[in-house]
Amino acid sequence: MPKNKSYPFLLTTGIGLLFWYCNNFFEASRWNALVLLNIIQFLVGLLSTFWIARAYYRSHPSLKQFWLFLSLATSMSATGTFIWIVLLYFEQTMSFPTTSYLAWTGSYLFYFAALLNRLKKSSLGVSNATYLFNTMIYMITASSISYYYLLYPLYRIEQHSIWNIAFTFLFQLADLGILFFVITLFYLIQFNKKNHSLLFLITGLSLQVLGDVLFAQMNMESGYKTGGIVDFIWTIALLFIGFTALFYKDEQNERDVPPATGPYLKKEFIFPYTSILILSILMMQSYEWNLNALSAGWIIIFLLVIVRQAFTVLKNNTLLLELKKTAYIDVLTGLGNRSAFKQETASLFNNKERSLSFILLQIDRIKIFNDAFGHQVGEQLIQEVSSRLKHLDTMKVTIYRFSEDEFLLVLKNSSKSAIGKVKEHILMSLEDSFKLKDFELNIIAHGGITTFPDQSQTIEEVQLQTAEALSQAKQHGNHSFVFYDSELKSNVVRKLEMESHLRHAISQNQLAVYYQSKIDLKSGRIVGMEALLRWYHPKHGWISPIEFIPIAEESGLINEIGEWVIRTAAYQSKQLQLIGFDPLLLSVNVSALQFQNPYFCKMIHQIIQETQLDPQWLELEITESIVQNIQESVSILQQLRSLNIKTSIDDFGTGYSSLNVLEQLPIDTLKIDKSFIDRLTQNTSSPMVKTIIDLGLNLNLTVVAEGIETIEQKSQLESYGCMIGQGYLFSRPIDFDSFIHLLQNHPIPKEMSY
Repeated sequence: MPKNKSYPFLLTTGIGLLFWYCNNFFEASRWNALVLLNIIQFLVGLLSTFWIARAYYRSHPSLKQFWLFLSLATSMSATGTFIWIVLLYFEQTMSFPTTSYLAWTGSYLFYFAALLNRLKKSSLGVSNATYLFNTMIYMITASSISYYYLLYPLYRIEQHSIWNIAFTFLFQLADLGILFFVITLFYLIQFNKKNHSLLFLITGLSLQVLGDVLFAQMNMESGYKTGGIVDFIWTIALLFIGFTALFYKDEQNERDVPPATGPYLKKEFIFPYTSILILSILMMQSYEWNLNALSAGWIIIFLLVIVRQAFTVLKNNTLLLELKKTAYIDVLTGLGNRSAFKQETASLFNNKERSLSFILLQIDRIKIFNDAFGHQVGEQLIQEVSSRLKHLDTMKVTIYRFSEDEFLLVLKNSSKSAIGKVKEHILMSLEDSFKLKDFELNIIAHGGITTFPDQSQTIEEVQLQTAEALSQAKQHGNHSFVFYDSELKSNVVRKLEMESHLRHAISQNQLAVYYQSKIDLKSGRIVGMEALLRWYHPKHGWISPIEFIPIAEESGLINEIGEWVIRTAAYQSKQLQLIGFDPLLLSVNVSALQFQNPYFCKMIHQIIQETQLDPQWLELEITESIVQNIQESVSILQQLRSLNIKTSIDDFGTGYSSLNVLEQLPIDTLKIDKSFIDRLTQNTSSPMVKTIIDLGLNLNLTVVAEGIETIEQKSQLESYGCMIGQGYLFSRPIDFDSFIHLLQNHPIPKEMSY
């Protein structure tokens, strides 16, 4: 049997045509028409029962009771009709038999059981206030109208029997009960639309209630006609209840759907207020301004609306308080957040006579603790820190949590003595270890300080100035607190300006590679050259690498600039070979950020291929900071060695290396920092320099000394066994053309000849 969308319409139309045909073509023989119409209604009941029974066998076990009760209800309805058909045939009676009334009453009981079971399996809870309110309006409206128009008139009509009145009264109560369940089921459809077939059940039961109401009204007025519109409505109601099973889809997982808590559809608000409007119109049309069923129902609904509005106002106030708490309170610590700081502090800036101090406090190592022990430990640590800081309330200090590891303290005093006392209390509070999950954790604090109105004038300036002062404090060492001043401001402006210029330095040809020669200390020959980056700005002139390299690293430009330096130096080194000079080992400095780039080795390999420089003549100089991640560093160094590229540890002795780590690194060269070479000027037999040289030689590494400026330094290094040196004694860093000239005219000094 087809299950397309037009099938219910076609079948309903067909039954309507049959009713019309029987009522018009058998008008002379009312008995024959009534028999045929009851047979149609009986067959519809059997068909619906068949569909529902089939759904019973196909459904999930959790829904079998629903289909069982529903099939019993339709079968009882069909049984009542069948009894009437039998009595029509044998006794020729035209009125409803008592046994049919009993069967039809029994069908209502099974409808109740089916609906109760269905709602029990649903995901809609009775705690839904909106659902309860709307249902109460429906039921009060229906009860008022039913009593006023159907039940109340029965008491004033003497010709109706007690039995007739009782059955009418019972059917009205049953209809009200079904109406309640239909409304509930309708709400369920809004929250769970996995099976639209329930709409057929709602429609069918609603038609059943409509038919009962019309029957009661016509019966009171002696206008009911068997086989008429009421019987047609009852038949179609039974058909639509059967459609529920015909169009049913398995709902095995429906009972697992979580309770619906989302916003309601707009149409759900239309029906209850439409009910109120209808009741109001009927009340006014009754012309009875005394207290009757309609007016009583209207008054009850009016009071319900007032109560609901009161609860809505209370709920909205509660939601506003919760929203405010969420918007301005840090959930983890209970302190005010950044938004609270802006709101509560804004008014203080209107009074220029009031002095304020702002301390941006950062708790370092939170990220390390999170990575090592999990975010729960990090959150507990922040909670403990905020708990220790809260005692500052006695010093008239307001504390805000500004970010994951930052707190902003507002002190209503700008004197340095008051700020100093607060600083001492902060450090004392955080001095003791934090015991969390069997761990004793120690933290490091830094602070950036600014004052109002001496330095900052707005909230935005407070945030910028404390952040910059904090950045400077972190460079000064652990537990440092730095005051913001005009010098810091100029440094910030200069830094931002340099970053802006640096972004265009390559495209505007402002960068250049200079070279400093490396000398074999024994023979005096040039055996290598170190590539050094230089920046000449048209406005600011020569800018020191000490200034712009950190800016490049902070801004992320170091990767782009570093790649340009390596490519340019490799290309020019190859050009020297093509000119006819002997190959020189090219050394290029690589920052830690470049070295950690996942595409670093691939980039180096690509440059080698592009410039056609033999990789054995390229050496990459890396600082000791790479040993902080020894496993990753060793892996990268091994990849470079597989490319036949040499590596060197630059500025050795000033970083993080330990003897154990140094032995693990697959490097080729050890470069002694200039600070150690300078010691030879004061002490020509510096044991530290000799120790480093001996260490390098014992590890089979080439040892290079940088920063050689005097003959005495060079002689002492040579006596210690150092192989190669560079410095102003031999040559300053010079541009490429000057370096070519140096190679062409390089004499071997007499002091260096052997």
